[in-house]
Amino acid sequence: MKRVVEAFHVAKGSEKAAGLVQVILVIAVVVGTIAITKIIRVAGDSGPGFSSAQSDLVVDVFVPKARNHTPGHELTGEVTARAAVAISPQVSGRVTRVNDSLEPGSLVTAGEVLFEIDRRDYELALERAEAEVASAESELLQTRATAENFTKDWYRVFPDKPAPALVAKEPQVQALEARLKAAKASAAQARINLERTRFSVDYPARIVSSTIERGQLVNAGINYGTLYATDSLRITAGISPEDLSRLGLEVGDTVEVADEYKTRGTFTAQITQLGGVLDSRTRLQDVIIALPDGAELVPGTFASVKVTGHKADSIFKMPISALATANSMWRVKDAKLDEVPVAVVDMDNDFVYVRAFDVADGVVISEVPTSFLSRSVTIRKTLKPEDAS
Repeated sequence: MKRVVEAFHVAKGSEKAAGLVQVILVIAVVVGTIAITKIIRVAGDSGPGFSSAQSDLVVDVFVPKARNHTPGHELTGEVTARAAVAISPQVSGRVTRVNDSLEPGSLVTAGEVLFEIDRRDYELALERAEAEVASAESELLQTRATAENFTKDWYRVFPDKPAPALVAKEPQVQALEARLKAAKASAAQARINLERTRFSVDYPARIVSSTIERGQLVNAGINYGTLYATDSLRITAGISPEDLSRLGLEVGDTVEVADEYKTRGTFTAQITQLGGVLDSRTRLQDVIIALPDGAELVPGTFASVKVTGHKADSIFKMPISALATANSMWRVKDAKLDEVPVAVVDMDNDFVYVRAFDVADGVVISEVPTSFLSRSVTIRKTLKPEDAS
């Protein structure tokens, strides 16, 4: 019994010790929490949004100088031909000759015969048509002579009366004149068909594809390849309506063109057309540039197009960091921040070009926290154009 009582007292002492440890831990957590809260509050009081005694906002400013500037923009376009022309004969027959230039990529001159169809059937058709013309002319001549004799006989008998139409054979003459006209039209058509046995185009062209070969039977109106006019090449590039308006591009303006790898140098070209609608996917408007003679670019080539606007006076060249929003800046005036709307005329990776305005003590180029907008301003550093270029 004595041992049981002793064990009970030992257990009771252990429970008290454990409780004491728990109380100490709770007190430590509370004290630590209070300390951390005070530290955070002190740190927060030193930040821009929680200062009880607000200090001045320290900024760097830029004082620009007005200058002339020609805005520019670089576009990417693709070389295309105005249209792909089908190599399609207008008459049928067997191919008797094929030009060696009728190969993909070959250049052909205006009027150069690309292939020839057997001409014999068309030569015979022309001979028949010409014979019909000769026959109609002969019969008409004979009928007119007969009508003239009948008319003379009529006036000998009836000198005071005009000869009737039937006596003068007017219906027969009119019918033969119509027949002669039709015969001449048939002869002209036969002559055209004979000329069409030699296929050519009346402009310089480049062959894209061809399936024409000697001995092949071709039919009129069937496509046997494609070509394009070399003087119809153009670059189609997309530009945003905003940039188009900003640059003031017009038909006839000169641009600078280079291939995508810039391996063939640059050359100048002219804008020949501005698209009438925006692309439904890109929301860009087409700028169409005609390629000059001698430009060694083929359809499908990507090209870099440098476009420039009209020269503008009184322009500020500012660091890009000066923009507060897309069309406004902060200036320091009377030791306060003042937001000023600006007219952006050009922009690149490092600078923005705006129309000149009153900058007061300078344009802010350092970051301005929103919570500091109402504070007084202290200028730490003033930069000038020679410092920013």
